[in-house]
Amino acid sequence: MLENAKQLIERYALNKRVAAAVSGGEDSMALLALLLRYRDEKKLDLLVANVEHGIRPCSAQDSEFVRGFCARHGVEFVCKTADIPAMSARTGRGEECEAHFFRRDFFSELIESGKADMVATAHHTRDNAETVLLHLFRGCGLKGLSGMSVFGGGIFRPFLTTEKEEICEFIKQNAIPFVTDETNAITDYARNYIRHEILPRIRERFPSAEKAICRTAEFAREADELIAGQLKEEAFSERDGAVLLKNEFVSPHYIFEALRRLGVVSDVYCATVDSVMRLKNRKSGARAYLGNGVIACNEYDAIAFYRAAEKDAEKSWEVPFELSASLNCEFITPAKKVKVERAKKPYFPNEKGSLAFDANKIPRGCVLRSRREGDRFTPYSGGSKKLKEYLIDKKLPARLRDALILLACGGEVLAVLGMEISDKIKLTERSENVARISAEIGEDCE
Repeated sequence: MLENAKQLIERYALNKRVAAAVSGGEDSMALLALLLRYRDEKKLDLLVANVEHGIRPCSAQDSEFVRGFCARHGVEFVCKTADIPAMSARTGRGEECEAHFFRRDFFSELIESGKADMVATAHHTRDNAETVLLHLFRGCGLKGLSGMSVFGGGIFRPFLTTEKEEICEFIKQNAIPFVTDETNAITDYARNYIRHEILPRIRERFPSAEKAICRTAEFAREADELIAGQLKEEAFSERDGAVLLKNEFVSPHYIFEALRRLGVVSDVYCATVDSVMRLKNRKSGARAYLGNGVIACNEYDAIAFYRAAEKDAEKSWEVPFELSASLNCEFITPAKKVKVERAKKPYFPNEKGSLAFDANKIPRGCVLRSRREGDRFTPYSGGSKKLKEYLIDKKLPARLRDALILLACGGEVLAVLGMEISDKIKLTERSENVARISAEIGEDCE
């Protein structure tokens, strides 16, 4: 029994630290019971990862059930609690989606911290078939049709080639305890609707439908990998946390690949692709919200894909700017460490990232701060204009503007660090106290 699962465990998990994702339900308890056998034979190290979502009144009791089982069998138990309904209300994502992201982040933490080499989940053949159908009905590419993989991204699915009926029989024969999630029967959830309404009817006419769907998913994965290997590398670049796709390459497969490079490996549907395709013919700065915190933006000759920054009041900040007599000083900002040092001749050309200025022209009350509405800037040897207009002229993408460090006095910007100083503090032949200002690019302040 469970021969396919045993073969996969022996292929991927022996002598590894395995975190079993256990909710207390039938499938995950079967997985835990099977992995315990390997633990007892000292073929792998085992711990249990449990998430208490806060979605159901009984979810805390389910976590306690798993905790008790682990205590009786000497298995380390790691639980993470969340208020998924509240998180969902803040982000606008559905509770299913929010819970998925929370679990994913939790599993990543376990692997990155070294507590586990992999996280084993109890997804089986029926789950995979449901996933493929869900993607198909929402509209997807080959990646969506590929469904789940046995191993990838640190997630191991030993039951993926095992049928649900075989898991139920294993539970029955070994008298393995489990709890029942009452929400599994609620067909308001898309996956549950497919599970209880769609697949049973398909199986009546096509008894081997689930196997056939999963086999087709394997073919789709192979085709997707083949096509991905033919994509031209020059189509992509990465800069400032974004993946850029050149306009001449904007097409479905390239869009899927750009999102994959950003770390988006699921929930990419036809509507997402269509939104990006429309951006190509819109003006620079036009954006499309692709869901799950991802934004695509037309940036002159490319489409940039990036993750939206969290919106909070602390994005606006300022730090007093007072120069010492030596002109050598440092300022710690929420963004970067800013250094000022006395400049030595020749003052030009400036070193990369640093700006030379006349320290005697710095007025009292100056601060280092973030960008604000209404800021004005007088470029070197130019006239006064709105800072926003200046940044547009410089073709600085909108997503990067809020991360700028400005030297300002009131609403007058005297320097845009890393870019340009204002004409009001520029050097002349009469300048005596010359300093350079720079931000330590790429090194976040602690």
